[in-house]
Amino acid sequence: MPTLVLRNVPIELHGRLKSAAAAHHRSMTQEAIVTLSAALGTSAPQARPSAEETLAWLEDEVWSRLNDDSRTSDQIIGYDAHGLPG
Repeated sequence: MPTLVLRNVPIELHGRLKSAAAAHHRSMTQEAIVTLSAALGTSAPQARPSAEETLAWLEDEVWSRLNDDSRTSDQIIGYDAHGLPG
């Protein structure tokens, strides 16, 4: 993937990019790519899910299935009643 280096970026522009990146939980590089993509009318890379979306996914897809499992933790890991691999 190509690399772009920007020199002599105005302080105000740098600060605005940094603030926007923090507000969107992105790195400055990610924020710059999204901003440039929007300005040039191209599709931006898909953003990462928020913490809330990730937690909802974990609750729905992962943790709910663990509650349906009647095995003991030793059985899940693969140990027998004596603590030996089974």
